[in-house]
Amino acid sequence: MTAIRVQSLHKHFDKVHVLRGLNFEVNAGEGVILLGANGCGKSTMMRCLNGLTKADEGQIHINDVCVQTASRKQLRQVRRQVGVVFQQFNLVNNLSVFQNVLFGAIGRQRWGLMGAMAPLANAEERDKAMACLERVSLADKASQRAESLSGGQQQRVAIARMLMQEAEIVLADEPIASLDPKSGREVMDLLWDVVRERGMTVICTLHQLDVALEYGERFLGMKAGTIQIDAKRDAVDKALLTTLYQGQVRVDGQQTQLATDTEVMA
Repeated sequence: MTAIRVQSLHKHFDKVHVLRGLNFEVNAGEGVILLGANGCGKSTMMRCLNGLTKADEGQIHINDVCVQTASRKQLRQVRRQVGVVFQQFNLVNNLSVFQNVLFGAIGRQRWGLMGAMAPLANAEERDKAMACLERVSLADKASQRAESLSGGQQQRVAIARMLMQEAEIVLADEPIASLDPKSGREVMDLLWDVVRERGMTVICTLHQLDVALEYGERFLGMKAGTIQIDAKRDAVDKALLTTLYQGQVRVDGQQTQLATDTEVMA
């Protein structure tokens, strides 16, 4: 079954042609790593997939629903099926860890935000939230304010919130870019473990090539608004991925030349 299908996707910002006819499919349960240099268009593509940016042309199908032509009811269903893990965590810092996880249930609550507030949430949802926190080893932090946690812990709360959502598809946009290497590895281990446990589909953007090669089953490589690499793990090596960061990589036509691994940024 195809979980995500993108056809002839285009996006302009003023005179800059950012996405230039993207075409790809992601099968249900597949783990895809998205790579590319700063300015290549991958963040715009992720924002189109999660609905934060509207494409100019082309189609995006999520679980066989075309988001451009879907009804409001269908779009609500699609949004419930897609969980997003952001680089900056997107937690409500002055609320408790437990409350942040409960917000993952908003999409299935009859009363929306109010139905996901801790004092009003039913016992079943409260139990689910605690189970999600236990899965990410943060049940003991449930009553603490989100802002009191370390960066790695906050990203684990974000993963727990995504689990609370009961998503089928995960879009992880630079989930470890704000973390130190040790915390980043722990978050990637946790993220990959939970998506495998639940059979989720995942597209994850990274900028560390060694980490990408460790976790990726399939790689999409973008360069100057186009997909240059679409290959399984056994057909990819570091030398091939490095070409994504050489020459004309940006959608504005700027050139760059890779000198060292430390310059590989997404």
